[in-house]
Amino acid sequence: MKKIFYSLAVLTLAAACGQDTVTIKGTIAEGETFPEGQLVYLCDGKTVLDSTAVTDGTFELKAPANPEKVYTVVANFRERGPRDRNWSYSVIAEKGVDQLTFAPTGPGCKLEGSRINQAMKELNEAMNAVSREYREKAAGIADDDEAAGEALYEETMAKIKEISLDAISKNKDNYIARYALQNIIYDLDLEELDGILAQCGKFVAEDESIARIRASKEAEQATSEGKAFVDFAGKTPDGADVKLSDFVGKGRWVLADFWASWCGPCMREIPNIKRTHETLSGDKFTVLGVAVWETNGDNTKSAERMKEKEMTWPQIFVGDDKTPTDVYGIVGIPTMILFAPDGTICKRGDELRGEKMMETVRDIMNQ
Repeated sequence: MKKIFYSLAVLTLAAACGQDTVTIKGTIAEGETFPEGQLVYLCDGKTVLDSTAVTDGTFELKAPANPEKVYTVVANFRERGPRDRNWSYSVIAEKGVDQLTFAPTGPGCKLEGSRINQAMKELNEAMNAVSREYREKAAGIADDDEAAGEALYEETMAKIKEISLDAISKNKDNYIARYALQNIIYDLDLEELDGILAQCGKFVAEDESIARIRASKEAEQATSEGKAFVDFAGKTPDGADVKLSDFVGKGRWVLADFWASWCGPCMREIPNIKRTHETLSGDKFTVLGVAVWETNGDNTKSAERMKEKEMTWPQIFVGDDKTPTDVYGIVGIPTMILFAPDGTICKRGDELRGEKMMETVRDIMNQ
């Protein structure tokens, strides 16, 4: 086995010959027990870039430098027990030499030498400070003081956004830009997001998760208030073919609830949906459920939950087909969308949730 890892390391470094490298010089933290000769690996995801044995409590690892990436130093003990903590540490692959004090995952690990890794440490410390402040202030807010809770949340998110944008501006061409953007991406509109992406290296925009979220924001903008509905197909609870257009654009207001059988917040909205359905449904209005993101894809869990919760309004089951949530830019559920009688998207978002749901729908219908 050692020969295999040794060969991989030699091949990798030979291919990298002449390239800029990142060197990790590791020292086992004082007081920590670490087997002599234990192999330590430097990995890019699941790919082993280098490996070496620990000798006299030290080791050295090398790999091609790439500040857009994070590598992981990891050790898998031969006789590690199930309760033993993991030994791993993430390192931004900046060119140069880093001194790593290696210890079980946690505060015992320390990295020195890299500007970008130091900036990453400072960013995390700033974010942790905001998180601690939020928890301390939240503890003093009464459970029923919704206004104070929302105000604290908005204040906290503003601080997170300021810290993250500052980090991005100083690290546009390294991993920190991608990391910091992920802290705030859901709270950015498409124009703000595109403005940030235009400043950063291509690797940020090409990141799979960021590209997916950007696509959802583009779809959300295309289906924002005032836009025409976008059709999709599914099945009724009885297995018959059905489309959104069988309900929307047919002369009635339609409140569509995108939900899933496993979604706790979706289930907590059921009483509000029931109240709205029982009070307003008729010739001018109907509730429509859209069961999405089924884990097994065959709609059975959606049907079971519908019966259990006595959801008597019409339903469209789509199994694991993500088309409905993709075309409406939905990244979290439950999501409520109110369609006007002509099929225009009239309202979407938090105003259609909770106790505000029925009042919001009624006010719009009576305008």
